[in-house]
Amino acid sequence: MLSKFLPLIYTAPVLAVAFLLFQKIPQNTAKSWDIDQGYYAILAVFIWICIALIWNAKEIFQRAKKHLPSKISMLGLAVLLILTAVFATTQISLQHRVLSDETSWESMALQMRFAKNGGVCNQGVWIDGALECKDVVNNFKGKAFGFVQSLAFLFAEPNRNTALLINLPLALCSAALLFFAMFRFTKDEWLALTAAIFLLSQPIFLMQSRSASTEVLYVFLFAMLLAFYSLIPPKEVSFKHFALIIPLLGFFAQTRQETLFCFIPFALFYYSYFKEKPNRLAIFTALVILASWPAINTMIAYRGYDFQGGAHAAHSFANFTYNLKSNIEIMWNAGLSPNGLLKNPFYTSYTLLLFASFAWLLYVIAIQKKYRWAALLFALFCLQIGVILFNVSGTFEIDINQRYVLVALPLFAIVMAMGLCDASRGRSKIVCGAVAVLAIYLSVQHKESFNNNILYNKNKLLAEEDFLNTELKKLPQNSIFIYGRPWQMLASGLNGFSERQFLGWSPNELEEWRNFSNDNIYIVRGQDGYGDVDRNSRVVGFKTTSTIGAILNQYKNQRIFSQTRPFGYPLEAYKIGKRRGESNYAASIRWNIEKKEIEWKLQDTLVDYQILLNNKLLDLEKSANNFSVENPGMYYATLVAFPESDTVKKEVQFFIRSQDNRLLQDSKPNNWAQEWGEPKIGKTVDNNTIKIDGRIFGFGVGSHAPSKLVWNLNGAYKKIHSYIGLDDESACGNGAIWIVKGDGKQLYRSKVLTSHEIDSLSIDISGVNALELETLDNGDKDCDHSNWAGAWLE
Repeated sequence: MLSKFLPLIYTAPVLAVAFLLFQKIPQNTAKSWDIDQGYYAILAVFIWICIALIWNAKEIFQRAKKHLPSKISMLGLAVLLILTAVFATTQISLQHRVLSDETSWESMALQMRFAKNGGVCNQGVWIDGALECKDVVNNFKGKAFGFVQSLAFLFAEPNRNTALLINLPLALCSAALLFFAMFRFTKDEWLALTAAIFLLSQPIFLMQSRSASTEVLYVFLFAMLLAFYSLIPPKEVSFKHFALIIPLLGFFAQTRQETLFCFIPFALFYYSYFKEKPNRLAIFTALVILASWPAINTMIAYRGYDFQGGAHAAHSFANFTYNLKSNIEIMWNAGLSPNGLLKNPFYTSYTLLLFASFAWLLYVIAIQKKYRWAALLFALFCLQIGVILFNVSGTFEIDINQRYVLVALPLFAIVMAMGLCDASRGRSKIVCGAVAVLAIYLSVQHKESFNNNILYNKNKLLAEEDFLNTELKKLPQNSIFIYGRPWQMLASGLNGFSERQFLGWSPNELEEWRNFSNDNIYIVRGQDGYGDVDRNSRVVGFKTTSTIGAILNQYKNQRIFSQTRPFGYPLEAYKIGKRRGESNYAASIRWNIEKKEIEWKLQDTLVDYQILLNNKLLDLEKSANNFSVENPGMYYATLVAFPESDTVKKEVQFFIRSQDNRLLQDSKPNNWAQEWGEPKIGKTVDNNTIKIDGRIFGFGVGSHAPSKLVWNLNGAYKKIHSYIGLDDESACGNGAIWIVKGDGKQLYRSKVLTSHEIDSLSIDISGVNALELETLDNGDKDCDHSNWAGAWLE
């Protein structure tokens, strides 16, 4: 008796270690790994799949060839695929339907294509057909679909239009694979064809086949696994077959995070093989965890992160019951909308057939004792569906999340086909014909619903995207667009930055981007730029209303277009001019690192001016235009010009290196802990230029209180110099405290500094090995973006 459970006993330590790693790996470590190694991990799994496919190809072909469906049923499958392709391409628009998620995958694919890392390019510019990312961020989306898109970008234009073409071929292949799998499992070709018809004719599946969301890839990989399992019975499975199954599961895991919860039946199906040598299951489990690690790592990175829900718990049994009830009601889809279209992308008749088939199969399982093993496997597979329903956003009331049903759609197709064919008592061919007629009738009957994009048509962001893709491309090349969803701009081949990033640019950075764009910087105000965040929503979005208002108030602007219909709100674009009150007098100052000179230039050489170096006035001839600086250290040079009735001030920061000094930002902290975000080198915690009380710093480390940053100095330096203060990007905090420690001993503690307060420090650290820079919140950590500005060591 014990021998039956030995594989589980051997596997328990593997799962225990995996769970321990899940709990103990710091989230910041997981986030760094996700960006640095995520791409190479998914690439390795893909190469593994390719090698294993080649190794198994001959056997797959031979096994498939031995038991083929009849020619008439395969002809029926071919007709189904052709009709579906024609209907989808002629009746359903090719467009995004889950906008922010789809453009996130596309931006991830672009980052994989051009930078070979696993992050999402949040902001950046296009230069000579290649994306130069300026802000790489983590994302809780799986990497599989982004990787598939990046492969397509090798052979076609790297943009949304290419990404949108991927899903239809995957959908058609999914139906073909499901057909062959069901035929192999049931030996009933008409039942198999019925399942394929049910899968392909579901409105939600058809709509997603003409979009760029990961769920279609999920269905394809599930069908691929099902087809392979149908070829290899448990008594004939070997290590060679697992060489393909393991990476397929690993790739499958990276479509959606919940996919990990459906892996039990894939192991249980071959449990007899694992019982022969108990350590086999443990090895299999360990290798599946390894192949799935990017998905697990993403879950670590967002462990405990309540990223949505508002007033609702992110995960709860209350969500489960609410979502289950609301989803069933929506799938019944009773009645039509006032304009005669389907209210939601589900057929009431299909839902009725699903429940009837499910009830019949329950009867057959309980009374006739058929399909019990299959029922157990299917029930365990459904664990992932339970996980989705457990989440606050698992309700179809959020129309963009109706695509989640695709996780269960192959099961629905199988249940309906098996239930109807079993109840027909051998009349599967008649059932198949009737279902085909019903599918054709429903598709034609509701053609207008497909034409009018019944999925996600309630949200105007799709129309906004299409309008912007047309209008913005009419503007000059290299234009920069400031927009609440800058990654969406990148996916469309446009240059994009966020409103907050724009406000964080230093005058020099803004000037550089003006030069890059030939002074064509535009701010786009769409749906996200109006109103406030609805904290009562089950999925809390974001609003950029205040930041857009700040930009339009601070900068001169010219409205380029304003379109209200069909959005219901003004979709506007403004060209950004000079800052209001900014002088038109041209003056500049820069540091020439090669000559070790400060150089300045004035529009009018007769105008009076001053040069200050570290706030000390230099005694210069009026005709001078440069000044040499030789001594190592940090310098702030300021040009103050006095044209008539005006004052112009320009500043440059520079650092002169020697063997005995360095910038603090020259190396990342050896260890760090921070409750919000992660420390940024040379930028704020929000990845903007460091700015304290209006003063710009080109060097430093951005953090967020409370935090602890540790550098191993090995006693090499005598002093640390730095300015400290809260960054202007987030001025709503109640203050923070800065602390310097050397080898655990406190060397400095600041007073509480609140918004727009700045202080400086110069602390003796002679002999210090571990330099610890800490910030403490003042009882409330909100908005405490704490800077170690211009920090350097000597």
